[in-house]
Amino acid sequence: MPRPASRAATPLVFAHANGFPGLSYRSLLAPLAERFDLHPLDRLGHHPDFPVGHNWLALRDELLERLDGFDTPVIGVGHSMGGVLMAMAAEQSPERFRGVVMLDPPLMLGVDALAMKAIKRLGLADRFTPAGRTLGRRDSWPSAQSMRDYLRRRRLFRRFTEQALDDYVDGGTRELDDGRVVLLYDPDIEVAIFRHLPDHLDQLPDLLQVPVGVLAGRDSDLLTPRRCRRLRRRGVRLGQVPGDHMFPMEYPEATREALTTMLDELLEVST
Repeated sequence: MPRPASRAATPLVFAHANGFPGLSYRSLLAPLAERFDLHPLDRLGHHPDFPVGHNWLALRDELLERLDGFDTPVIGVGHSMGGVLMAMAAEQSPERFRGVVMLDPPLMLGVDALAMKAIKRLGLADRFTPAGRTLGRRDSWPSAQSMRDYLRRRRLFRRFTEQALDDYVDGGTRELDDGRVVLLYDPDIEVAIFRHLPDHLDQLPDLLQVPVGVLAGRDSDLLTPRRCRRLRRRGVRLGQVPGDHMFPMEYPEATREALTTMLDELLEVST
């Protein structure tokens, strides 16, 4: 990632979605380094001191530990899981944040929170979360090009820009001596994260003491119109971007434009 022009630039810490290391977002994030001191996080959930568990509480603590090196409050931005973790961390330690923007977060409020609690209690997470689809995920390919060809046929990756797909392949794998590429993000950890989706955050929008906003994908099957209305009623600033849940990789320029606009609004509120 390019470094910012000014060392005094505001730190922007980016937390990734489940299964997508921070370097997967290069197309979205790299131009932001002209304005912010950019810090994409890599592979949350893989540190042995913070094993995945109940309601992502250990993942929140891992994120907070990664903020220990900053001596000024940061802007927290995160996609999907990363957005929820940023909000959880900001609720726990508001003094560390100037504001938070969540990109299509699985933030369960109201009846959704109650349903998620029941799903987990009944052992049905693999049926009602992406955990079931992630079980047995392929994790190696004969070459980087064969991986690209395979992913392009998968629904999740079909609308990625060419550069975003390359970013995922380059930033999310390591090449073995025989030319094969393997995923850096452990699929078993990915499954565990989905199985422990938080069900305790119904009051989170009311508890946050820092400005917060959400960007939703216009075609997202996660942040549906009903859920967007619920967020607005809870006082969360909301914007939309073309694309589905993976819009940061599908429309990186539109996402970046919407993100910077929302950050300008949030930072104005926080001053």
